[in-house]
Amino acid sequence: MSEWVAKEDQFQLEQMKLRAKIRTRENRAKPIDMLVLNWMWANPDRQRIADDDEEAGLDADLRAPPDVIERLMPSELEELHADIQSFVKLERDADTVEYWRNALIVCDDKQRALRGDSEGTHVDLSILAETDAMLSSKSADELLDLQRQIRAKLRSGEPLDVEYWEGLLRRIVVWRSIAKLRGVHELVQKQRSAQLQQRQRTEAQQHQEEVSHEVDEESGPAKEEQEEWSEDMEPPTEKEQNLSYDQRKLPIVTLASQWAALLAARRSVLRTAFIPRLAQAQTKQEAKPESAEDKLFRLEAEREMDAAEETFNQDVQLPSHPIYQWADKYRPRKPRYFNRVHTGYEWNRYNQTHYDSENPPPKVVQGYKFNIFYPDLIDASRPPTYKILREDSDDTVLLRFSAGPPYEDIAFRIVDRAWEFSHRRGFRCTFERGVLQLHFNFKRLKYRK
Repeated sequence: MSEWVAKEDQFQLEQMKLRAKIRTRENRAKPIDMLVLNWMWANPDRQRIADDDEEAGLDADLRAPPDVIERLMPSELEELHADIQSFVKLERDADTVEYWRNALIVCDDKQRALRGDSEGTHVDLSILAETDAMLSSKSADELLDLQRQIRAKLRSGEPLDVEYWEGLLRRIVVWRSIAKLRGVHELVQKQRSAQLQQRQRTEAQQHQEEVSHEVDEESGPAKEEQEEWSEDMEPPTEKEQNLSYDQRKLPIVTLASQWAALLAARRSVLRTAFIPRLAQAQTKQEAKPESAEDKLFRLEAEREMDAAEETFNQDVQLPSHPIYQWADKYRPRKPRYFNRVHTGYEWNRYNQTHYDSENPPPKVVQGYKFNIFYPDLIDASRPPTYKILREDSDDTVLLRFSAGPPYEDIAFRIVDRAWEFSHRRGFRCTFERGVLQLHFNFKRLKYRK
């Protein structure tokens, strides 16, 4: 029974690590994922990293665990605290458990600081700040020596301010955990740098071998098929008076200048240490499976447009660049969109009097169809919203769309006219399968004498 429980715990642990790697690879990492990757990269022998996970770890912006914890909000700290406790409960390796307990100590300290709780002590805040400034510059070993000295002082029986020294001991425990976590991150930086250099060397060597092999294949048959030159091989020369104006403007290339350019190109290739194969890289990218966002975009783009519709795919910059509170947790990105504008003639009484079918009036904007794609929306239960921003212009307004993480707000400039909100007149506002559709037409203008 105990063996079965141990296997179940190990399975749960591997699943938690796998989810952390997947979220990081998809650019939606949580705080716990940063802590997991820090420990995995610090211990590559214990934590086996696959090639694709290794690539995700190299690309991710791994911050030190104390820096990750320092930037979190209270609700995020509670979630991280529960995640760390799950790892402490499931891990069996002593060093790994110590790593997670150090992270738990730092997380608890941050939560107490946000609550304004000083663990029952009445130490002045200025003294506490000076203490933290002194302890932050010390290493884990130096803090351990200082901890032993203070404990010996407390056991000596001398008249002391016991509350101060006990409070200092608690701060030492926190800063020692921070120092250990920073030591892990320094090791991570070294491991990632070494791995990246090794990968670059390997790729450069592979490309150099491929280029050398291609050069050998091309030069071999050329030598066998080489023929002696004769004057018959020269193309007949055209007289200058028979050339067109554009041909006369072409630069004249002599045999000597052509050989000089060829030798210069060969020297440039020989001096190049690494030649990337862009054509193959593009082929690999094209061979990737179609993502959900690409599929939604393609289906909308392939939909036939009416004769009076045109594409409308030009967004505008927002008046004030918003600061997203979730920017530290998710990488903001602009959503994709495929919009249409509906134009046509309005045959009101004035236009009927002054225009006809052969001499029609100017086209006017009669409506819009906005299709904005949010396939990776974190909170899909809250649909995106839109609102109209009025500026100094009397003719146009800004239509702003907001969805939440990981998408930035986006805005379009549209004609300032009254909308038709009747479904019978083409109004549509839905959010299904990650696509926000806002379709509307303008009310008809009535001309009065």
